Amino acid sequence: MSGILSAIEPKNVFAHFEKICDMPHGSGNTAIISDYLRSWAESRGFAVVQEPCGNIIVRVPASAGCEAAPTVILQGHMDMVAVKDADCAKDMEKEGLALQTDGEYVWAKGTSLGGDDGIALAYAMAIAEADDVKHPALELLFTIDEETGMDGALALDPALIHGRRLINLDSEEEGTLLVGCAGGARVDLCMPLEREEISGSAYRLKIAGLQGGHSGAEIHRNRENALLLMGRILGSLGAEAEYRLADLCGGTKDNVIPSEAEALIFCEASAEGSLEKIKKDLLAELISREPGLQITWEKTRETGSVVSGECRDRIIRLLTLLPFGVVKMSAAMPGVVETSANVGTITMSDEFRLTCSVRSMIASARDYLAQQIVVLAALCGCESKVHGAYPGWQYRPESPLRDTMIAVYEKMYGKKPQVEAIHAGLECGLFLEKLPDLDCVSLGPDILDIHSTKERLSIASTARMWDYLKQVLTALC
Repeated sequence: MSGILSAIEPKNVFAHFEKICDMPHGSGNTAIISDYLRSWAESRGFAVVQEPCGNIIVRVPASAGCEAAPTVILQGHMDMVAVKDADCAKDMEKEGLALQTDGEYVWAKGTSLGGDDGIALAYAMAIAEADDVKHPALELLFTIDEETGMDGALALDPALIHGRRLINLDSEEEGTLLVGCAGGARVDLCMPLEREEISGSAYRLKIAGLQGGHSGAEIHRNRENALLLMGRILGSLGAEAEYRLADLCGGTKDNVIPSEAEALIFCEASAEGSLEKIKKDLLAELISREPGLQITWEKTRETGSVVSGECRDRIIRLLTLLPFGVVKMSAAMPGVVETSANVGTITMSDEFRLTCSVRSMIASARDYLAQQIVVLAALCGCESKVHGAYPGWQYRPESPLRDTMIAVYEKMYGKKPQVEAIHAGLECGLFLEKLPDLDCVSLGPDILDIHSTKERLSIASTARMWDYLKQVLTALC
């Protein structure tokens, strides 16, 4: 571990965060960090439970004088969305992150940072160790694989949870308390491909430089989707020139707006004129909202296989018609996205595979949007599977925890916090299914561009939210 954050205040928080970043902990790869958290708790004499799935529950005694206060749960997830730049050689399955800081932000060189949700673990561990913070009895609940289907929240045995006041530490905007979230599901599409061998002139088309981002938190920002944009380029090219499609790929996760895509096509050099025109038109249209957009191609000689013309056309039709972005805004909460869709990943080999993420504050709207994608996929020759559905978190008119947290914020900062629902999914909805009397609020420091290699954590915001969390816990005594 480099110790690059060792001098940054609050030191205990950033020391824990750096240790977390030093371990690989992408979704599906959380065994190491789960065992580390168990060992950390045991070494400090805390009672700890490690569930078979890897969830960790740590019980921290109340501070002196706070024994009669109801237990508070501090909750976050262990896994991060592990993505990296195309030229980054790091093996994120085996290596930790290369942390960087300029004194204002912390980020990871060439990869995502995992501030979502490593900072939650760091906050909770630092609170448990602090001898200058008055707090009720605590349950630290650390779940696995939130980013790929909330597997830890789904597997949680509710009998292990004693508290009924839960502070979720999985938000990314200081000064905003989240009190509701969207539910979601994943839709996987698959189509067998007919291929034939070919050799000759080929072009590798690339899209890069898009902003990407989280398909919930940033879906309303009108960002371009690299996979759908590549489909648009290929569809426009097919109207002007003959080509054969060999490969199409891009995206990292179903819940990440893809910022890069690549295609391999076989065609004559005369197609370059059409590509230039398509590029010029798209840059003129999109550059104001995607200033980093790059559309490039490289001519090469290739020997390989291409898909049949019928398969190619089905793929292009699908990419032309799939929903992406905001589908409907909420009528109950003005300014909040109700329902949305994201096309997250595409791979091609013997099969064409595509993943979508659908979200909605309303379960029936989520299910209907998923069904629309299923029907559209069938019309384009694809089989589909809807899975990983999880519930939303409905706003509750009465919440003593929320009232206390608002009052503490107003006392500290002289103004009320924003109280909002978020379109991204949080585990609170699943916890409430298991424990209906749970009182939940979510908070966190400023984290920019989560789920991307541009992700960065604000140092000053982390310190302010640390102070706020301590004051909230004291007030709850």
